[in-house]
Amino acid sequence: MAILRSRKAVLLAGIEDVEGVAETLSASTDAVLVENLKLNINGNIISTNEVSNSLDGFGDIIGGIKIDVSFDVLLKGSGAAGTPPESGKLLKACGWAEVITATAVPASAEACAAGGTTTSAVLGTSASATAQVYRGMPVNLSTGVSGLAFITDYTTGKVATVTDTLGGSPDAGTNYQIPVNVVYKPASDAIPSLTFDVYMDGQLYTIAGARGNMKFGITSSGIGKMSFDFKGMFISKTDATLPIPTYDSSRPPVYKVSTVLMDRKVAAINSFNFDMGNTLTQPENPNAQEGYDPTEITGRKMTGSMDPKETLVATRDIMADFRAGTKRILHSRYGTATGNKVAITIPQALYKGQTPGDREGMMTVDVPFEAVGQDAGAFICFY
Repeated sequence: MAILRSRKAVLLAGIEDVEGVAETLSASTDAVLVENLKLNINGNIISTNEVSNSLDGFGDIIGGIKIDVSFDVLLKGSGAAGTPPESGKLLKACGWAEVITATAVPASAEACAAGGTTTSAVLGTSASATAQVYRGMPVNLSTGVSGLAFITDYTTGKVATVTDTLGGSPDAGTNYQIPVNVVYKPASDAIPSLTFDVYMDGQLYTIAGARGNMKFGITSSGIGKMSFDFKGMFISKTDATLPIPTYDSSRPPVYKVSTVLMDRKVAAINSFNFDMGNTLTQPENPNAQEGYDPTEITGRKMTGSMDPKETLVATRDIMADFRAGTKRILHSRYGTATGNKVAITIPQALYKGQTPGDREGMMTVDVPFEAVGQDAGAFICFY
């Protein structure tokens, strides 16, 4: 009898053209490198209680089947600026809209307009006048003002509010440029569904109509990890040879030599955690193969936590912000290789508490937060 090894597994994922109709996937284009791959198969077990001339019943009835697939993906870019990472399709099926800026804006750095402040810049002639079009994206400002910051708000007047406190007020003597990048931002419409082919050393599970939830966590001097939980429609289980997958060649950047800001002030944290908080449902439908339609995302509440070293109130007063319900910008960026740099921007974090803590004899504060904003709670950028 053949031995099937759990170490030998391959996950393929592809966006569906027709929701709930399984796509034909390719190991050369649809493979995603994952850890901790798990399947959870649940049948609707229907108990009966018919009476007869025996103390024994006639057995339960197996109704429709649901299937969950979960795994972790290391947080990294594709390695090529402007090219989505292989995890991009997963993010999209969790309710993130993908925005690709394939060429720099403008192609060559140009002058800002007058009117900037130490927390904003007025972009120049080539910039779009569409509100929020650059939200979550990086902007390079000429040396002496900042160098690099991220846009948290953008108006029709081309005013870009940024994550950092700038070294001066940008004006016509300051050049700007938005580099090539891929941004993921929350979406409430046109959320695609996925087909999964899950190969487990000789076996193939096919799942369709899948949507899910994403969490991520990252610790200082470590690497980021995204945890995905998808619910879908069970299609089939068959014997199949493991394919030879093609993955992005990049490796995840290490969380060091980074920038971590709370309200534009440097924060020395150990960990940064985030949860999309998607509500998932599989609508009943007796017309479907297993009696369930493709999974839908029906709600979202983005939350997270950080644990900075404590400071004097004069430096940062988290308690006052919590007490007053004041929303603050949270931002972190790290990585050194183009196409494999990562940034997380939360334009309006509402602190939900503050608990004094200890880290190796140093005072810390645990800060849970909610990422507030309709389709604007958080942004993940690869650049």
